[in-house]
Amino acid sequence: MPHTDQTHRTDIELIPAHTGTTPFGTCYQQCVANLAAWYGLSDAEDVLVTTGGFGWDGGSVLRGGDRWVTAAARLHGLPVQERRFGSYEELRALEEAELAAGRPLAAAVDAYWLPSEYEGVEHLAHCVLLTGRDADGVTVVDPMNHPEPVRYPEERWRTLRSADAADGFRTFLLSGGPTRKPSAHDLARAVSEDRRAHHERDTAALAAYIEACDAAESGTLDVSGAAADRHFLGRLFRHLAVSLPELEAVAVEAASLTRRWYLVHTLSRESGGSPEGRRRLVRMLRDLRGREERLAAHVDEAVAALGA
Repeated sequence: MPHTDQTHRTDIELIPAHTGTTPFGTCYQQCVANLAAWYGLSDAEDVLVTTGGFGWDGGSVLRGGDRWVTAAARLHGLPVQERRFGSYEELRALEEAELAAGRPLAAAVDAYWLPSEYEGVEHLAHCVLLTGRDADGVTVVDPMNHPEPVRYPEERWRTLRSADAADGFRTFLLSGGPTRKPSAHDLARAVSEDRRAHHERDTAALAAYIEACDAAESGTLDVSGAAADRHFLGRLFRHLAVSLPELEAVAVEAASLTRRWYLVHTLSRESGGSPEGRRRLVRMLRDLRGREERLAAHVDEAVAALGA
């Protein structure tokens, strides 16, 4: 349960339930799952994400559908929000208020400034848990790289949070535990319903991204956002298949699809965006588009067969 010691500084005792290295781009979901678990959501890392989809705003980055937060709030009754801020001062006031109320939060930072394989090497978005603050600095828990409390001076934290990689001071807030407990059937049905509700938009975003990649002569691709959603959907189906064996084949197919998305991401980073490598990646993306459609059809069929 939440515990706050305000004698010297606002520190909250939070031992992350979900730790260790997870695939590229999954740190946000991992951190929010840890907040949800702290508030009492069972198997949080397995049941938090029920959405896939795609989002593209131009450029080299293919996002996921960005619907997992609102879906988790609806399905589990979790008071969770995703926020961005216009200034560090606005952000700091929010952080202080949340921590003073005994509520840790998930914070986007630049991995370049954190102990990790990217420290001093590459500017990349990462997510950590903010559990304490005083006039001199903050207390941070990094579930992926260092799942124990670490202190950072205030100026270092400002640098971490203000970097471009932190995406507008991206922050996830959770103010309480789940008020609903969806069944395995509910969760499976939610995946199918989300896909059908957003199919046209998602299909258009992926198609536009592939065509833009095909038209460009060189440059790396970043599909980690889309891959991260697939990673957690794969975890969800594996979890559901324990009580619903009818979903076993879907779980296997979802895991295979996740590996293929991450293969595209890894090959792109390793190729450095060469024209030859890019042409290969575009072919792989077209193949993935077909695999996405087939998995979606199999999910719909499995859910219909469950009578969910």
